[in-house]
Amino acid sequence: MIDPRTKTKIIHSETKDAFNIIGRIAGKKYKIARVPYLVCDDDKMNIRNKKEALVHADFIDYCFNNSEEICKDRS
Repeated sequence: MIDPRTKTKIIHSETKDAFNIIGRIAGKKYKIARVPYLVCDDDKMNIRNKKEALVHADFIDYCFNNSEEICKDRS
């Protein structure tokens, strides 16, 4: 695995039911990943789906923000 050394943050999409993982570097603000979730008629299911998507987005964000340590551990 190549260390991307990219710092990211999670934001909720303004137009879709999804969390976006975007780069935080000034001038290089771009979307790295999108984690969508399903919206339905059941409020409990909507909350569950949104929380699950956020957990996945947190994992992706963690991996990018700690890539140096992750790559070091694999060596």
